[in-house]
Amino acid sequence: MGKYFNIIIFFFLGFVTGYSQENPEREALLKKVESSFTVLDAVPEKANQEAQLLEKEGRSLKEADVELPALVIQCIYYRGKNDFEKMMAKAKLLSKRAKSYKADAYQIMAKRYLFEAYYFSGLPEKAFRELEQGRELAAQLQGKDSLNIISKGDLYISFSNYYAAKGDNKNQLDFLNLAGREFEQMPNKEYKEELLHIHYSNLAAAYNEINELDSAKHHIALSQELNNNFNQHNTNITNLWVMGSVALKEKNYQHALNYFKEAEKLEGYKNHINIRSLYDNIILCYQELMKADSARIYEIKKDSLKLSITENQNKSLHQLLKEKEDNSNPYLYLLVFLFILMGVVIFLITRKNKTLARQEQESQKYLATFSENQARHNYSQLLQMLEQRDPAFMNYFDEMFPGFSKKLLEINPQIVQSEIEFCSLLKLKISTKDIARYKYITSKTVQNKKYLIRKKLNIPKEIDIYQWFDGV
Repeated sequence: MGKYFNIIIFFFLGFVTGYSQENPEREALLKKVESSFTVLDAVPEKANQEAQLLEKEGRSLKEADVELPALVIQCIYYRGKNDFEKMMAKAKLLSKRAKSYKADAYQIMAKRYLFEAYYFSGLPEKAFRELEQGRELAAQLQGKDSLNIISKGDLYISFSNYYAAKGDNKNQLDFLNLAGREFEQMPNKEYKEELLHIHYSNLAAAYNEINELDSAKHHIALSQELNNNFNQHNTNITNLWVMGSVALKEKNYQHALNYFKEAEKLEGYKNHINIRSLYDNIILCYQELMKADSARIYEIKKDSLKLSITENQNKSLHQLLKEKEDNSNPYLYLLVFLFILMGVVIFLITRKNKTLARQEQESQKYLATFSENQARHNYSQLLQMLEQRDPAFMNYFDEMFPGFSKKLLEINPQIVQSEIEFCSLLKLKISTKDIARYKYITSKTVQNKKYLIRKKLNIPKEIDIYQWFDGV
């Protein structure tokens, strides 16, 4: 994602003039914030430890100018460690706390750090959404104070990095120029020159990317001209990288190697993509200079870096998955479950109704094959007793079909008398419609009772129920 570097935010620069002589405690905290920024490059562990303490103190005192910069320092620290998981967590906290203080500039910074965390974790689309949200916030910024200028300028540099990685050189340069226009508006001359020192370096890197070497050299010269007044490690790293790249393209391998090695030695922020590019260039120089052993050392370094970054990317992706689980609404899961359950119930009811309709059609065909002359079984007397709801119906039925009830009980001892009586109607081949009329129930109820009887007596689906009872 771009072979040049974003600026280190100069938050502490505005604090010196903001100290309150009437509040010694606040003054002491602001000085500590300034100190932490000052040592961030040279002693990052110390800066991070101090920032963690300042974050807590600032929050307890509700001092935005202490808590928010302390969170920024931690974002920068974890970015330097390529610890995307912790960087992501701190950036999200920065966004949340900045929103509570209504500090739009810090929200923009948070969006930029989230962009880097997501991008380096292999989520470019999610990363770009963070930049877009940052741009919406930037459009709402009022005034041209130093903090607003720096937050917008650095956001534009991040956009430029994104487009550089996509090979979109037009947008890459357009956004760098937008950043430059912001820096030109810096009210303090010294801060303005320092920002332009960084800006020219970034432009040089961009021109080097598109092989406009004369423009790259020109902007390196502009940056170096301002370098006498400043000692920005990150900018010096970028300048050395660009000069090494230009020398490499001009096939001056020893000079290129010297620049790259010097860039490697300098302390300052180098993201893993930049380090890998640096290693690639050093390997290429050694190969061209016929120093295979030295090239091999950097190939091992590159492999080690790749393993470390893969582990960090996995950790941050796991954290994202965990957040999705933690942030999910339990009611949403319940609603989804109920919809699924409803769908299953509807499916089962529909399938059952189709089965009952098919079985009913088969029963009607089966009954149609029998003669209406059922006098030999004295069916008429049974039907008359049924219609009159004569309680002696089952006694007379058992006399006519001895052993019927016993056979049903042998098949399923749990079958009850009312179910045996219903089975007797099926034995008599009484249609669904007539059973419904005799029993004063609906045809649908009769079909459901048939369905339950099939289950209780294990009647195979492929055999018509009347045909089965005919054999009992």
